[in-house]
Amino acid sequence: MNLRVLMIGPGEEVTGGISAVTETVVPVLSQHVNLLYMPTVRRRPPKKSGKISLRNVALAISQYGRFLGSLYRFHPHVIHVHTSQGIAWLKDTFYVLVAKVCWCRIVIQVHAADFDELYGMKSRLVQHYTRWVMGLSDAIIAVSSEWKRRLAQIAPDNKIVAFRNCISVDAIPPHVSTDGPNALFLGSVGPRKGAFDLLEAMGRLKPRRCPLQVWIAGYEEREGDLIRARARHEELQLGESYQLVGTVRGAEKAELLSKASFFVLPSYDEGLPMAVLEAMAAGLPIIATPVGGIPEVVRDNYNGFLITPGDVDTLAEKLNTLANDRHLRDIMGTRSRQIAENELDVKPYVKRLMDLYTSITGVSRTFHQDM
Repeated sequence: MNLRVLMIGPGEEVTGGISAVTETVVPVLSQHVNLLYMPTVRRRPPKKSGKISLRNVALAISQYGRFLGSLYRFHPHVIHVHTSQGIAWLKDTFYVLVAKVCWCRIVIQVHAADFDELYGMKSRLVQHYTRWVMGLSDAIIAVSSEWKRRLAQIAPDNKIVAFRNCISVDAIPPHVSTDGPNALFLGSVGPRKGAFDLLEAMGRLKPRRCPLQVWIAGYEEREGDLIRARARHEELQLGESYQLVGTVRGAEKAELLSKASFFVLPSYDEGLPMAVLEAMAAGLPIIATPVGGIPEVVRDNYNGFLITPGDVDTLAEKLNTLANDRHLRDIMGTRSRQIAENELDVKPYVKRLMDLYTSITGVSRTFHQDM
């Protein structure tokens, strides 16, 4: 009897880290188990999610109906829920509760970036409910060892496993050298990912006549953040050195990764950002912050630099260092690619995932020896 897995996550053309994970894992996993993927939303701007509105309530009801239909027709052994924090987490608890009633095994994969938004700053009632629902699961996947430690505060430690996010390394060719230097930022444009700090750092570099050009690729984190970014860009008179290129996917993103000289993401909180992993697979040095699972893949002064969140002066200094030292960029970029190949590829990730499914169900699954 082959293992049947019902996986729940975002749908097509939904930008974000969870989508990047599922788009990487699902094609490979579906070769080895009987997988039904149920997308919750399609073509939905991230800033419209996580809010209480009539439209979102209607969407949630529609999702629940499709889930119940899938459950009835597919009879899964495992229900694997990709979730995050805030209202999205509370909405997704429905799947866990129904799965428990139907005697399905439950895997919760937590992609949260902010522990306080998931649990720490919530009311006692929400905290109690979160602990209770987490306890109903058969396994909880954390995206890094750091997030495993955090989740152990609210869920049984013996249920939590750390699975670093993965990428299809072969699908991301190493970047090509360009005249540059060009720095790439991939993420939501707003305070949390440090996009405004990057603006200020470029302002610090202007008197030095640093040759760096920064490409900011992503959607706005909150309503009005892009307007704020453009206004500050004008105030600092950055001209072409700081470009807001908008949301990119597929070939557009691949082209930016191939042409960038290095990658920068000065976030204040994270899980384990897929953008960092993609940049590493492309052979780019990384400038980031030691938050979430980032220090597990970015080693300071080895394949990049780790700076304190909000430290604009140090951010400017590291930008200037990589912009003016091509040899260092080449060395660090080669190390990034090696880490991606050795530790972050999707095939061993999927094998571990199948082993996890088998351990909680006892149901056999098809296994390809080439993994």
